[in-house]
Amino acid sequence: MQSLKHRPAIPRGKGRRKRAKAKFKLSRKRVLLAGAAAVLMVLVGRSLLPALGVSAPGLGGGGAEETPTEVQTKAPPAPTIDLNGVLVQGGGSPMITLNPGLVRLGGGVTVSGSGFDQGSMVDVYLGPSSQPGQKAPKNAGKPHQVATAKAGKWGVFTANFSMPNTMSAPVQEVTAQARGSDKVAKAEASVAQGAGQATLSAIVGRPGDVVNLTVKGFTPGEQLNVYWGRINGDPNLTLKADEDGSVGKTPIKVGVTAVGTTSLIVVGKTSGAAASAPFQVLRLYPSIKLAPYAVKATQKITFSGSGFAPGERVLVRLNAAGGQPVMAVETDGAGTFKGAGLVMPFQLKGAQSLVFMGEQSRAAVSTGFTILPFTPQARTNAYGGLPGTVVNFYATQFAPNEAVHVTVRTAKGAKPELVAAFRVDAKGTARAVGQYTIPGDTEDTVVFQLHGQRSDAVATVNFKVDKSGGPVDIPSAKPYVVPKDLEN
Repeated sequence: MQSLKHRPAIPRGKGRRKRAKAKFKLSRKRVLLAGAAAVLMVLVGRSLLPALGVSAPGLGGGGAEETPTEVQTKAPPAPTIDLNGVLVQGGGSPMITLNPGLVRLGGGVTVSGSGFDQGSMVDVYLGPSSQPGQKAPKNAGKPHQVATAKAGKWGVFTANFSMPNTMSAPVQEVTAQARGSDKVAKAEASVAQGAGQATLSAIVGRPGDVVNLTVKGFTPGEQLNVYWGRINGDPNLTLKADEDGSVGKTPIKVGVTAVGTTSLIVVGKTSGAAASAPFQVLRLYPSIKLAPYAVKATQKITFSGSGFAPGERVLVRLNAAGGQPVMAVETDGAGTFKGAGLVMPFQLKGAQSLVFMGEQSRAAVSTGFTILPFTPQARTNAYGGLPGTVVNFYATQFAPNEAVHVTVRTAKGAKPELVAAFRVDAKGTARAVGQYTIPGDTEDTVVFQLHGQRSDAVATVNFKVDKSGGPVDIPSAKPYVVPKDLEN
């Protein structure tokens, strides 16, 4: 006790500083030991324990936080507050809203959430509605993750996803679940029914071009009628929806409709649902090839066409754009036709025009050709002779099988007189036909004209009459009467 009494006194301020410094050294040692132990636990948990098949909850995997591989969504807490007779959630509870709430298949949806923990990862799930009274189809499927977002400073987040094209349930439930937390919110999205969608692989083309059509949003298995630029009459094409109410990429030909902006329209026969896709129809530019470009009557002119609408009738008119067509030809699947033709009549002379017009597309084109005249040649069996000489005729290049009438003029200024008739063969030729006796009072030259009755073509023959030196007594011939079978 005596020694304690005589211990030198320590100043009060210096003693406090020494004690504080000793405590700080001890605390720092404890912190370092605790940190080393924590690092050791993490290393063991990540290496040794997994190798032994032991899981360590709360120990990370060393990388970024992973998205859950299995869909596990909790139910929001039950409403507990009575407001105007309705049970509602209290303030501060997680909540999500959808925009839009009525969405088409394939359409985008924005999820806006609030009331979550700041910085928490929120997974968004989509599945059939689980609300009472809303029975989901058997093939509705289970909820699946469609988006992930991070809650911001005030516990709010925004996420976006697209409504799948194969949704069969009319009402879909969207769930926002915070990872590692009991905070969850739900909202419902209604899938638009009776409002199908149609998409084309191209938006510009001509009738007959092939494009791919994709359809969705119809009743499973129903018949789909496809129209171009109209919604009545016979459909241009009939399709059948699959079990999801869709039709995959299907090649179709652009139908015949007015040039300009139009629509492809799909109508469900059972549901009455309709869908349309805009399309710009380009103008058709048909063309015609003639062979030959110049013919004679009874000869055939042939023509081929392209650039018309597939499967339409092409109306052929002569020298007119309207009125009764002289014939009609049908195009193939490519809008072409070949080998059509017309035999030219005798009445046509000179330049002519053929007009071709598509019966449905109204696309028109014209082309010209020429009717050549017949230029027959004729001669007698002799170039000249004395009065009393019997003359017959040779002819070529008349129209096939036409009748030829022969007239004669025995003096200048005299009226031609019909003296013979005959018919040429299929080549327009005749040999040693007809008969005429040179009169006794004929002087100088006799002129014969051979006139084709169908072709209206004329061949002229001059017969030189030699001087007889005196009168020749030759009986006058009776007037010639054309037999009925040689009238034309």
